[in-house]
Amino acid sequence: MNIAQYEYLNQDELKIGVAETIVKESPLLAALPMLEVAGNAYKYDMELTEAGISFYETNGTWGESTPTVEQRTVNLAIVGGDVDVDQFRQQTNKNQNVEATVMSLKAKALANELEKQFIFGRTCTQSSEKQYKGLLRIIAGFETEATTDLDSLNNSQVIKAHATSAALTLDMIDELIDAVRPAADFLMMSRRMRRKLNSLARAAGTNLTVGQNEWGKFIQIYNELPIYINDHILNNVPDSTTSVLDISAYNLATARTGALDNSLIFAVHVGDNGISGIHSGGIQIEDVGIVQNKDAKRKRIKAYMGIAGFNKLSAAVLINSLDTAL
Repeated sequence: MNIAQYEYLNQDELKIGVAETIVKESPLLAALPMLEVAGNAYKYDMELTEAGISFYETNGTWGESTPTVEQRTVNLAIVGGDVDVDQFRQQTNKNQNVEATVMSLKAKALANELEKQFIFGRTCTQSSEKQYKGLLRIIAGFETEATTDLDSLNNSQVIKAHATSAALTLDMIDELIDAVRPAADFLMMSRRMRRKLNSLARAAGTNLTVGQNEWGKFIQIYNELPIYINDHILNNVPDSTTSVLDISAYNLATARTGALDNSLIFAVHVGDNGISGIHSGGIQIEDVGIVQNKDAKRKRIKAYMGIAGFNKLSAAVLINSLDTAL
């Protein structure tokens, strides 16, 4: 279940409305399954290689082959914020539910932050240890749990366009998709790179198609894969050093220049054998109470969340690609 489907079980109209706002605002969060856990952390086995299967002759000797796994831990992060509902507006605006409006805007802000940290949590120079690990850190960790760079030489899930930087091609996108098993569920990129992909598809005579998700959002599709736009994926990623990108030193606020003009494109498989959200209690809304120094009631929206990667082949990232070099 995604975060909205989970809240339907609670029959709390305000929580359902907030969760619906989040998934309507973010197609990514609508597609991300959420696994509920007990406790403040979750240990799981990440599959590294499959078990072997063989054919045998009659009375032949059977061999043993066990899948290799590595235990990982995801810690839940506390994310949320407070919002004040002005009691004068609430009392005098009979035709508007001020509380619902304010909470909807706060939910949009929460969706925006969750989308951002889905990519960059505990990764760039602006990140914090208070956050959960984002997709970049998870993919880097497919090499080893302590790895914090994207090493295309030693990590099969890091696809390089070039040792330093090169213009995007359809072949690069296809290689990225093929790196994900059993199959990618979506692509995720910036608007700029989506425009480049559009241009490449038109030149090849295979225009991107358009579909709608369950919330009515129009989404472009490449090779039957929806393309999710994440506005936090910027186009100022630095060139790699001999095919290795140091994501821990990446500064989101850096101006786009000649050596800082790449972008990132992701292919992701979601589910209990792929990338999944982890949560405890879903979206929570609390009445903090009357604000002492103004005529308002304070509400709190929060969630205890994390991201897990259950399979080493569940996601891949294309690095060192751009539309046109500066």
